[in-house]
Amino acid sequence: MTRKERLLAAIRRGAVDRVPYATYNIHPYSDNDHTRDASYCEIMEQIETNVGVVIKVSSVGAGVGLSRPAEGVVDTVTEINGEERIVTTTIHTPKGDLKSEYRNYLNKPGLMMKHLIADDEDIEKYMSLPYEPPEYDLSNAFSLHKSVGDRGIILLGFDDPMYQMASLFHYEDFCIRTLTDLPSIKRMVDWAFERSLENMKLVVAASGDMDCVFHTSGPELCTPPMIPPSVFAELVTPYMRQLVEVAHKAGKLAAIHCHGRVRQVFEQMIETGADMLEPIEPPPQGDISLSELLNQASGAICLMGHVQDQDFYSAPEGYFTTWVKGIAKTVGGRTGYIMSPTCTPFDIPCTDTYKRNYMEWLTAAEAML
Repeated sequence: MTRKERLLAAIRRGAVDRVPYATYNIHPYSDNDHTRDASYCEIMEQIETNVGVVIKVSSVGAGVGLSRPAEGVVDTVTEINGEERIVTTTIHTPKGDLKSEYRNYLNKPGLMMKHLIADDEDIEKYMSLPYEPPEYDLSNAFSLHKSVGDRGIILLGFDDPMYQMASLFHYEDFCIRTLTDLPSIKRMVDWAFERSLENMKLVVAASGDMDCVFHTSGPELCTPPMIPPSVFAELVTPYMRQLVEVAHKAGKLAAIHCHGRVRQVFEQMIETGADMLEPIEPPPQGDISLSELLNQASGAICLMGHVQDQDFYSAPEGYFTTWVKGIAKTVGGRTGYIMSPTCTPFDIPCTDTYKRNYMEWLTAAEAML
């Protein structure tokens, strides 16, 4: 089997000739942060020679309100104060302006200082935005798909209505509202879903015959311990099931991205009909073992991940060889599993420890049959 055939077979829970493994958003098939940095050269050479890749690509098309970006609706102003960057975004809605403010320092994580929605009036403003069907530009996805060839798969993003609404709030505010005013949040998600569903049909059609996997990261904002499983069942499952169905009707696969604790919502993930869940973090970041996940999945959904990215930064030599052997024993010849790191490597340049451990993982993974 080729690397792509092996990965797709596992996602479909079909027969595989060995346990598939793949890097997560690190690859040599386009100009990117990793290919431009010499510290990743050895890793890139190994990936190109032996390793399958999973590459996440955004679906360029929808703007605010899950609609076609309209001229004059969004104004963005960027200020640079030394190493600090301040980005102020103003959205002009029929019921008044909304503003957000984002700040970050050079090569440092950023922070949203002011979110678009702070009160009920802001909700009404946002929901007054008109809908214009997006025109999706998938040229980057098609280009990567061609470059990767039979060495990996493309994950093509689609919009989860719950995530689209949650991201408008300060996350703490969103969590509290799901407990104190769930009907208002549900009304927003219903509004967003009508647009998400139409957008899903459009982006699936735009993908043509590309054998990509449709992918969304939304559900991770609606999981325990911050939000109870009962709310996940209301705000995620029924909508996701219909979006996944659109992909399936077109002969496409669909995947869910969800960091953290999934034990209490794993059955809900299966109910969505999604073909794959990733990155299934091991404890302590996650709260359920690979053995339990495989047993509960029972062929209903593929699992990808379980190699904790944070461990590459500090684990002692030999750790990943032992970890991979443990995964091989747990999988025990079953399909429906892809071994991969839980995150994209973010250190530029990568440290000697990170490179040593990543290379050890790649070597151990290649030896795992």
